[in-house]
Amino acid sequence: MLRPRFEDEDEVYIPEIGGDDSDFNVHDRTPHSNAGIALGWSALEQQMFDMLLLNRFAADDQELLDETARTIARLVETFEAHEIARIMAVAMMSFQLAASEDKSFEDEYNKYRDYIKKHPEDLEEI
Repeated sequence: MLRPRFEDEDEVYIPEIGGDDSDFNVHDRTPHSNAGIALGWSALEQQMFDMLLLNRFAADDQELLDETARTIARLVETFEAHEIARIMAVAMMSFQLAASEDKSFEDEYNKYRDYIKKHPEDLEEI
């Protein structure tokens, strides 16, 4: 089956996330972008790149997009799925920390590391 190529930018599929979740179903999507069509992407591949490219800053800045892609590849190579989920949860909590307590995750982590260097007996058992 030949998939259509879109010439009009308004016709290119860009997912909208937020608001009404009932319309967002990752299981039945098919490639709608010219790149996805040309590369023969599966629905999963299209969704994966849709999520990556939703960050318009990343889509407009090739270096940022490349760095994000390298970070994702490194996470997948290094950690199991449950560990990636844990990292994602901490990242989301760091946004909440900044918004609700006006604190930086990086600053708090560095304070923790400095404290542990001075008080190794307080290192958490893992």
